[in-house]
Amino acid sequence: MPKATAHSTSTIAVSLFHNLSLGEIVDQLGHAKAEAAEVKAREDALKAELIARGVPEAEGMLFRATVSDVTRWTLDTDRVKQEMGEAWFTARCKVGASTTVRVSARTATRKAA
Repeated sequence: MPKATAHSTSTIAVSLFHNLSLGEIVDQLGHAKAEAAEVKAREDALKAELIARGVPEAEGMLFRATVSDVTRWTLDTDRVKQEMGEAWFTARCKVGASTTVRVSARTATRKAA
């Protein structure tokens, strides 16, 4: 039976944006988020049109869509905290770490500063 051998490779992944300055990365991120917002608005308008037409399903040349009404249950956390107490609520919560990146358009006053 052949023996398994370990191969050492020192390939380092290079980011697509490694040659951009921080400012250029921020600007490109801002543009990407603006484009995504436009796409999301178009998606929402198309979904609304399907819903307005009252069809449960529809087919195009490439895609198929279904429209369904569902009931979604959500937990009123403020009410649970009020009724059960903050300590009870906190003891039953799962905590996880996350990283957030926010992007906003610069105003003329911020640019000058």
